[in-house]
Amino acid sequence: MIVSVLLAALLLIGLYVASHRVGGVQAIVALAVLACGIVLVVFPGLTSAIASTLNVGRGTDLLLYFAVICGLFLAAHFYFRFKRQDATMTELVRAIALRGVMPDGPPPSLASRDEFGGSAAS
Repeated sequence: MIVSVLLAALLLIGLYVASHRVGGVQAIVALAVLACGIVLVVFPGLTSAIASTLNVGRGTDLLLYFAVICGLFLAAHFYFRFKRQDATMTELVRAIALRGVMPDGPPPSLASRDEFGGSAAS
């Protein structure tokens, strides 16, 4: 019963990933993780065999260590990705702001307005 639920969940995750645009490396990694998940669900004793080969106590511990390492990798990946996006956004905003700077001052239609778009005389 639980095996069929886990397989269905893995297939749904696979369909979800496939429905989004992912690059070549991301698609290969996603398919590899999906295949490993399916193999480990179908053959649960395999985790214990791999754990004993790596001198880890149980297969469950091995999966926990793997999940923690993957979580740390994802946290670092998204941190640096957002940092790169922030730098790109800053450059774009600066370029747009500098494009609006006029060396002779604002045109007459803008010179008569205050900073809120209203008339400066009122």
